[in-house]
Amino acid sequence: MVAQVPDAVRAHTMRRVMWRIVPLLMLCYVVNYLDRTNIGFAKFGLEKTFGMSAAQYGFAAGVFFVGYVLAEVPSNMIMARVGVRIWLTRIMVTWGIVETIMAFSPNVEMVYVMRFLLGIAEAGLFPGILVYLARWCPNRERTRVIATFMVTIPLAGTIGGPLNGWILSGMDHVFGLEGWRWVFVLGGIPAILLGVVFFTTVTERPSEARWLRAAEREWLISTLAQEERERGAAGPSTHRAVFRNRRVLVLAVVYFLVQCGAYPLAYWLPSVIKGVGHSLTTVQVGWLAAVPFLAAAVAMFVTGRRVRRTDSARPVVLALLVSVLMFTVSAAGLGTPALAFGAITVATMAAETAKPLFWSLPTAFLAGVGAASGVALINSLGNAAGFLSPFAVGWIQQVSGGNTGLSIGVMASANVLAVLVIGGLWWSRRRVTGLPEAAGVPGPGAGR
Repeated sequence: MVAQVPDAVRAHTMRRVMWRIVPLLMLCYVVNYLDRTNIGFAKFGLEKTFGMSAAQYGFAAGVFFVGYVLAEVPSNMIMARVGVRIWLTRIMVTWGIVETIMAFSPNVEMVYVMRFLLGIAEAGLFPGILVYLARWCPNRERTRVIATFMVTIPLAGTIGGPLNGWILSGMDHVFGLEGWRWVFVLGGIPAILLGVVFFTTVTERPSEARWLRAAEREWLISTLAQEERERGAAGPSTHRAVFRNRRVLVLAVVYFLVQCGAYPLAYWLPSVIKGVGHSLTTVQVGWLAAVPFLAAAVAMFVTGRRVRRTDSARPVVLALLVSVLMFTVSAAGLGTPALAFGAITVATMAAETAKPLFWSLPTAFLAGVGAASGVALINSLGNAAGFLSPFAVGWIQQVSGGNTGLSIGVMASANVLAVLVIGGLWWSRRRVTGLPEAAGVPGPGAGR
């Protein structure tokens, strides 16, 4: 059946799938990423209202991920039982409520509490989306679809900079609320509305997709079922087996380091730009902060269409090495703002592009409940970087008197370590199998 379907049917099927499910998922994740990172702009108001220090801000930015990591795996285990449609709707509505309530925090301690609860509320969204995409996208399409979806991360940075800069200045003291409070209010309400839209429009599985023709639906179901069997033979098949799988744990370490090299960009880039350009307004800072993420969105989109191997780590390593080089140039060139800004732009492009390239590896061999808990475990342990790296940057800023070069060194060092771990994984695999391929994870059906 799979071999006999004409290429035109395959192409038309995937085109309909892409247009039906990916845009809504992208919109949901844009709002999600804005809501978890908009504290980077609220920081300016929090400093003025509560006298928040750099270390306190780093803790507030990072404590989100304590709740996120604790709730991630349980969240996806529940999702495997109740279904993607119901559970992702719950996630969106609850995080929107928490984000809105955070706007009315009376002190720094309440900001900490609400950021922690926001992490719990959002836990499971990203791995849930990846599991959902794996239900709809065959292997040959997965890298392209994941890269297209993950364009939302730099796209959110592109939108969030100008939007939050305008909210801070344009909405300041409207109805008696400071601008930073409006940043949270106008971030939370859209999430609640999107949850309602998601519940009413999403199709759970291809077998329920009446918007596909019968031949298209049958081809997609049979192709995905065959690939699911192959992944199930190569990867962990139960929730418990995931926690004992060495490949899953090593991939979690790699993702942790990749995130350490990228997360500080979302939380500290506005402050870095403001520190270099002292006379810039918040609106100007917002527009400048958008440029690196816009360039990263283009890089991710193009790369996703160029890379076809779903089991090779070479593209990830290349992206990480470029980011290390450009982080180093930006740290050394802070005295020349144009050079530093150009270098940090290229570094952002490389660091953000490494993420979708990485996620093509675990989704190439995880299947069934193993996929739900495996992707969640990798994502939750990896996102522990969301607490550690912003807090480390804040601590370095405070003890060094605002040395931005040392802060950038956190990101460069993390990416160097990620390359070393991937290299160690490749070396050990080559030693066992004798294969020259620098693949982090063998593809479906590749065996041990």
